[in-house]
Amino acid sequence: MAQVNVLTANYGNDRTNATLQEIVLSPDRVNPGTFGKVGAFPVDGQIYAQPLYVSGWSFPGAGARNAVYVVTQHNSVYAVDADNPASKSPLWQVNLGASVPSSLLDFDDITPEVGILSTPVIDLGRGAIYVVAETLERGSCVFRLHALSLSDGHEMLNGPVRIAATLAGMGDGSIDGQLAFDALQHLQRPGLLLANGSVYAAFGSHADSSPFHGWLFAYDAGDLRNRTGVINTTPDGYGGSIWQSGRGLAEAAGKIYLGTGNGDYDGRRNFGESYLKLSPTLNVLDWFTPDNWEVLTDGDYDMGSAGPALVPGTGWLVGGNKYGTMYLIDGNSMGGLGPENSRFVQGFQAVDLGGIFTFAIWGSDNGPLVYVQEQGLPVRLYRIVEGKFDPNPVALSAEAPTDLAFAGMAISANGGQEGSGVLWLTSGDHEVDAVPGTLHAFDAGTLQELWNSDIQPDRDALGGFAKFVAPTVADGKVFVPTFTNELAIYGLLGRKAK
Repeated sequence: MAQVNVLTANYGNDRTNATLQEIVLSPDRVNPGTFGKVGAFPVDGQIYAQPLYVSGWSFPGAGARNAVYVVTQHNSVYAVDADNPASKSPLWQVNLGASVPSSLLDFDDITPEVGILSTPVIDLGRGAIYVVAETLERGSCVFRLHALSLSDGHEMLNGPVRIAATLAGMGDGSIDGQLAFDALQHLQRPGLLLANGSVYAAFGSHADSSPFHGWLFAYDAGDLRNRTGVINTTPDGYGGSIWQSGRGLAEAAGKIYLGTGNGDYDGRRNFGESYLKLSPTLNVLDWFTPDNWEVLTDGDYDMGSAGPALVPGTGWLVGGNKYGTMYLIDGNSMGGLGPENSRFVQGFQAVDLGGIFTFAIWGSDNGPLVYVQEQGLPVRLYRIVEGKFDPNPVALSAEAPTDLAFAGMAISANGGQEGSGVLWLTSGDHEVDAVPGTLHAFDAGTLQELWNSDIQPDRDALGGFAKFVAPTVADGKVFVPTFTNELAIYGLLGRKAK
């Protein structure tokens, strides 16, 4: 069996939220009698990022270990022994500097601090994990890109480097025709991307606090001192955040795909409310912008709320907005400015309430399946047939897992094999720490619930719900972030450590 690794957000650069190497946690083995919580690893802050997983890595004094890498809002990075879920001691831990108090940013969507918000990315060849940390330095906010050793956490590859740029532009916050990146006004929310020999880090606003823009930076993965590209999505306007509810930028054949939020559009330099295709050096190659983009912006219906994911084995990408529209876009010819339905794009109302912030795609043997959660209503399963969404769901879950639309979602399966898939979903209220969230497991083909962490809460209670972030399934375990300063670990009960 090939080694299992989860090296980037959403399980891969296609961002499907699907892992297809899971042979232990088949649907028949996930039930209250055989599956439950097997550990909880304490950390020093909230976990907004997806845990990453590396098989058989060598650690000084510990030998080869399967390891989970976890980052926190307190700017700490942990390497945790994945096969010793009862352990409370990390293989190593480093802190990257003082976090930024949320009060300084004058918003309360993330409290009490902002540190490492996005999911890092791992380069096995270089033995490095790349992390962006926001730090408070002499009263100012600073973003730095770090490359840390997978073995012991030391800085590598001439990092860290301060993330900064100034471009020509007349947009919001510019001075004398120059637009500088303002760290105080931005958050680094989307998962990092490793592609084309570069590490890509994208930025959006916090709570649409003006002035803000969408920014994307690229740095040489082998030498962080070298910036290989930068783009602002609205240099002559405003807005265009790249936030994607934490989903990473998608990539295929070197081309980069992303979604932007509320903001200006002119089809030349301003690309708010758009899905973009970029070159490795961050030139705009193609895009889709709905012709009602102004209505979307005025109503706060961010096009890029869910971020794009690539449909396996096709040239299509799927995205969603806060109005509840799901899109299927031809990645080879995206259509530019145009209607929500054309030969380039299909848009349909996938949910009626709460918008779309996350979804999962399973490239099953019976064709692509897409899962989406509606606020206060069941999970919906849609099928893509002959290049089109069937707008009628083929399955609904029996229960409404959450009153919010901020679920975390992942598919685990043995390839595309029918009957092997499990949909993992986290639900809850991220604003109420005293009430634990819930981890659910559904049969991915029927959406029948197999198990949830509330059935036996004394054993399986999750901890504070972490919005948007996908659980990480690897080697028969499920690693779930929480906002109550621990990584919850689930697996088969009584299974011996490797």
